[in-house]
Amino acid sequence: MKKIKTLFIVTLLLFISGCADKVPFKAQEPLENASLVYIYMPNQSEAVESYSYQDYDIRINDKRVEQKIKSGEYVAFHLKPNPITLSVVRAQIEEQIVELNLKAGEVHYLRVRDNLENGRFAFEKVANEIGIKEIAKTGLAGSVMEDVDSAINDLIEVVGSEKEKAQTLQAPSQVSVSKTDELEKAYKLKEQGIITEEEFKTLKTQIITK
Repeated sequence: MKKIKTLFIVTLLLFISGCADKVPFKAQEPLENASLVYIYMPNQSEAVESYSYQDYDIRINDKRVEQKIKSGEYVAFHLKPNPITLSVVRAQIEEQIVELNLKAGEVHYLRVRDNLENGRFAFEKVANEIGIKEIAKTGLAGSVMEDVDSAINDLIEVVGSEKEKAQTLQAPSQVSVSKTDELEKAYKLKEQGIITEEEFKTLKTQIITK
């Protein structure tokens, strides 16, 4: 009976997470001496049978990153201004590649599309005016509105008190997204080698407790 009850609770939590709205898109500015790259996948029609509910892996210079995206999601990367190869992989087999020559201060939009002929998918750079319109309808990959602080691209773990979590659940619209942005930017600085692991931990603590 205890096992059945536990299974029911887990199933219920998964159902709630799946139905919850994602943290809506929020435009960012490139970090200093960096280029901002968005990768997104527009919502696919529910009437079309496709791979839309499948996660797509992301690779940067042939190295897999933690973030994955699926239909209706986006991720953002602050990258060093160098030539770079980005790719998305479906089912760990099919890969599509985009090569960019990044420059500081630039913003790029890379779109994933499926439902193409013969079940193929595409990964392509789109004009900024098109990208900003389409990405505005997506949400942050791996996030839900009820728990914004745990939805930082699946990279940063933020541990808060039970009281803070309750406040987040009661008023998700009042949660400061800027704290999420600050944590994400701090992590990117560490990944780019601009700050050390120790400096990142100190900065992370300061952002969470302020």
